[in-house]
Amino acid sequence: MKKTLLCLSVLAVLGHACISQAAESFRPERIGVEKTIKPGPNVYVMDQSWSGATNITFLSADNLKTKGSISTGLIAQMDISMDKKSLYTASTYPKRIVWGPIDAVVQKFDIQTASLAKEMETLPKMAEVSANINSFKLSHNNLYAFVQNATPAASVSVIDLETGKNLLEVPTPGCWAIYPSDDDKRFSSLCGDGTVTSYQLSDDLKSYTATKSDKIFDAVHDPLFITAQRDGDNTYFTSFNGNIYVLNDKQAKVTLVNKFNYNQGIKGHWVPGGFEILAFNKPSNLLFVAMHPNGHEGSHKDGAKEVWGINMATHKVVTRVKVKDPISIAVSQTPSPVLFTLSEGENNEGGTVDRYTFSGPNMMVKHTGEVKGLGTFNQILMVDY
Repeated sequence: MKKTLLCLSVLAVLGHACISQAAESFRPERIGVEKTIKPGPNVYVMDQSWSGATNITFLSADNLKTKGSISTGLIAQMDISMDKKSLYTASTYPKRIVWGPIDAVVQKFDIQTASLAKEMETLPKMAEVSANINSFKLSHNNLYAFVQNATPAASVSVIDLETGKNLLEVPTPGCWAIYPSDDDKRFSSLCGDGTVTSYQLSDDLKSYTATKSDKIFDAVHDPLFITAQRDGDNTYFTSFNGNIYVLNDKQAKVTLVNKFNYNQGIKGHWVPGGFEILAFNKPSNLLFVAMHPNGHEGSHKDGAKEVWGINMATHKVVTRVKVKDPISIAVSQTPSPVLFTLSEGENNEGGTVDRYTFSGPNMMVKHTGEVKGLGTFNQILMVDY
């Protein structure tokens, strides 16, 4: 009898609760898509996929919160337009997934709406390689796109960004990577014999002239990383041994205008390593380099333990930032640099971006943000301010 009364009491309470809830009006949750990303400067992180769509995440440069993302094809490369309004990618779309023909395309995305604005075909010879900021470049005034090819013979495709037409293929035998000059119709490439070859396109864009430099570096004893940073007519490279090479391409024949060492006399045998290992802040004239200790043959891809800031006027290391094994770095163009680092992350947590700010004449550094879980094969990050 007691059990029966207890059950009736519970049912009465539950029934009263159901009647009370039913009396409240149902208000469905509204889910929508913002038309534009939130305002402010951005950090772009590429998760380059070799088995599906490559994803590029837009982060707020102020607090590293996600603002949006876009997807493009397999094994993508990317670059940002001079006006910071468009992001361009080069990638492939295999028609039969595992083998056979592919579509290789350059795609233009509107950054504010994170949407595709234009697609242009390039040659299926496009090099399907790890992401690098010098494997796909826009010309100085964004008139053309230059796409690195490999069959395995090296060449560069030139695409007219206004018409979308593939204009010509420039063979670059023995040379690799793309360094556009201030002349939209000229770019240079590093060569295995220690020289640099520049390629001048004709006015009608139907042919080209190649000009080889004198020998600039020793590819065996002082090899250069292909990642470089530009400052006017000069391009900065670092060697694995810790030498900065300053190359000038104002004329068709590239010349070496300066060379200096920045790690000599510093204990620990520190050397550069990673993928995007250089970042240049023009207002402070600081070149940042990703560094790791105990360098040895084969450690050129190792993550950094520190990022060094080199004053390009005095050639001295003026700041050393302890970091979390990043393989790529990028820096703002603000008077006080804001440094961003990209690491692969620990314990399969995905790509990690860290933010560092500097203050005062002694370049006091502060860690000011971190975000994790940005993909599984992150190699490139860029900033637009």
